[in-house]
Formats: sequence, structure tokens, C-alpha cells
Amino acid sequence: MRLLLSGGGESKDVIHLDEYFAKQIGLKGIVLYIPVAMEKSVYSYAQCFDWFSTTYNYYGIKNIEICTNLSSIKTLDQYTAVFIGGGNTFKLLNEIKKSKFDVKIIDYINNDGFVYGGSAGAIIFGSCIKSAYYNDVNNVDLKDINGLNLAGGKDIWCHYSEKDNNYIENYPNDLFILYEESGLIIQDNKIQSIGKMYLNKNDILTK
Repeated sequence: MRLLLSGGGESKDVIHLDEYFAKQIGLKGIVLYIPVAMEKSVYSYAQCFDWFSTTYNYYGIKNIEICTNLSSIKTLDQYTAVFIGGGNTFKLLNEIKKSKFDVKIIDYINNDGFVYGGSAGAIIFGSCIKSAYYNDVNNVDLKDINGLNLAGGKDIWCHYSEKDNNYIENYPNDLFILYEESGLIIQDNKIQSIGKMYLNKNDILTK
């Protein structure tokens, strides 16, 4: 299993993560980019693809495909890596579950596929997405907020700053807490930090 989870910063904040991701792909690799978390009123999918392509073309990654309809995906076997972008976490998880893409992405990861999730794309890999209520609006009326649960039973908190501490102290589940400059690599049940060091919930409680 290989997961790279990002706190969701701007390009300048996640350079180390982008470099790592690009290195894992290699110049001949094929990447699937999934922007469906993004609200079209914020950025169009075309704008998202322009940003993603520009970012990774810089590292020599040219073989990039975009998917905006998860139901159209039959298999992920042909992809070296999958990038799930940020936006509204409820929208993203709703799209994933109604298309049964959760089954495909978990199978892909369990068969040595490599996935990078940024912000909303990271939060969905927690045990649930309850942490998203502090930043996102559940406009899709999603009832089942259980996540894909590939982060050791913990939830994921993104875009962390100290103003979040009161919420985190009262949060019911254990957490990986990511600054916008933070990345978390989960590989074969081992956890590695990349960029700014992530926090655990106990780090907040003992401050």
C-alpha cells in the first residue's frame, strides 16, 4: 500500500511532495488526475487540469489523463499513479461512493498502486470525513460519511493552524493533523513525514 496525503497547501507549500510524487512516477509513467472534489463555481475542471499539467510537466511528467466521471473507469491497472485533488470533501466522497469508485481505488492501492490525495483527497482516506465539517458545506446531503479507512483507523485534518485547536481537542476520533506544508506517506503500515512534520491529536492535547 502506498498513499501520499497532503494538507492541501499552495504549490509553493508542497514542492517537496510534488517532487516526491513526480520521482515515483518517472518520465514514462501515466498519471490519472481526478478533480471531482472541486466546485465548478470555484474552478472549472479545465482550469484544474491546466494547473495540474503545468505543475507536473515541470518535472517531465507528460502522460496525464483526467477523469471527471468516476463511473466511466473500469480499471486503474494502466496507471502508474492516481492524484485525487482538493475541493469539497462531501462532494468528493459522494461521487466516489455512488460510482463505486471506492472499491476500485482500494483494490488499486492494495495491489501496489500509488495514490496522492490532497486536502479533500486526503481526508477521504480517514475512518470518516467528520473533520471536513469545519471547512466544507455538505451541499450534497451526504449521509454516509465513513471514509475509505486506509490511515490506520485515524481521521485526517487538513489545513491545520492553531485556531483549530479547540475543535481538535473536542474531536471524537484520533487524527493525523496536517499543516498546509505537511505530507504523510503511508507505505506498508509505516508512516513517514514529508515537508513540515504532521501532528497527532495528543500533540494538541498536551500543548
